[in-house]
Amino acid sequence: MVMPRNLVDQILVPHAAFQGALRRIGQCYRNAQAHGTPACLAIVGPSRTGKTSVLGQFATGYPTVRSAEGLEVPILRVKTPSKPTVKSMAEIMLREMGDPRFDKGTENARTGRLMTLIRNCGTRMAMIDEFQHFYDKGQNRVMHHAADWLKVLVDDTGIALVVAGIPGCLATIEQNEQLRGRFRAPVTFERFDWRSPEDREEFAAILDAFYDALAEHIDLPDFTSAEMTFRLYCATGGLIGYLAMLLSQLVWDAIDDKRKIITLKHLRAAFAQSVYSSHDYGDAPDPFSVRFATEPSKEMLNTVSRIGAPLPAAIVGRPARHKESRTRVHDVLSAA
Repeated sequence: MVMPRNLVDQILVPHAAFQGALRRIGQCYRNAQAHGTPACLAIVGPSRTGKTSVLGQFATGYPTVRSAEGLEVPILRVKTPSKPTVKSMAEIMLREMGDPRFDKGTENARTGRLMTLIRNCGTRMAMIDEFQHFYDKGQNRVMHHAADWLKVLVDDTGIALVVAGIPGCLATIEQNEQLRGRFRAPVTFERFDWRSPEDREEFAAILDAFYDALAEHIDLPDFTSAEMTFRLYCATGGLIGYLAMLLSQLVWDAIDDKRKIITLKHLRAAFAQSVYSSHDYGDAPDPFSVRFATEPSKEMLNTVSRIGAPLPAAIVGRPARHKESRTRVHDVLSAA
């Protein structure tokens, strides 16, 4: 059996938060247009925790269909532009709905065409990813005009609204009284915390599912052993997105090298190439070194909890210190 390069992308491992989010989104979808106030929901969490994946997974169950009766778009799914305006939001939504004139017309003209398409195409839900862009951190203000337009859009069409973003996206909802009154309690995604027995158990179960899928193609170290579970946790900081990146790199390397056996050395190389590293937090051990201490310590857990976290503003842009080693990762990892 040939191992596909996108093997890891094909593996869906719904954890408890993921399943809970699917259930909440489903409730909003099924109750769309069932009562006067549109059902609105926010999916909130740090980067690489699975927010975009849960939107995509739910949307796959309601695909766009073109039939003799016309185009049916049950779910309108878009990503917020960096500085959303009414025109830009209407444009990306019209383009997703298949309007050939998506970039033409005034705010009112675009909005009118969009509402007509939503009604004619049987749209029941809008999904908006990267919702934090509705809050301008540089200016410390919410894009109120665009937010008010969004509120009117869901009110006038009766569609459900699901937004997703990092925690800063809640500022748009909290500072807009009309939007706040339409949103239910948010669904929160968090990184897995090794200090929590429940999180450790769930992280290990996710590794088990990945192992089962990958082991059909390559020979791997036992991901389910206590030692490997901790190594992989320390490599990814408990972020599922980073785990997927690491395993994807492992698959790519195995395919390119025509290799069927994976060792710690290969995990170490894949880790060095896949997880973004920053040089601003000091030294951190390489989790796939044979010398790595696989007994958890408070210092180690504090270190890996910063993987994927934004750098403090005071050190952003500080020049990186060069290291001579090519394979050992000495520095605490952080995603910008």
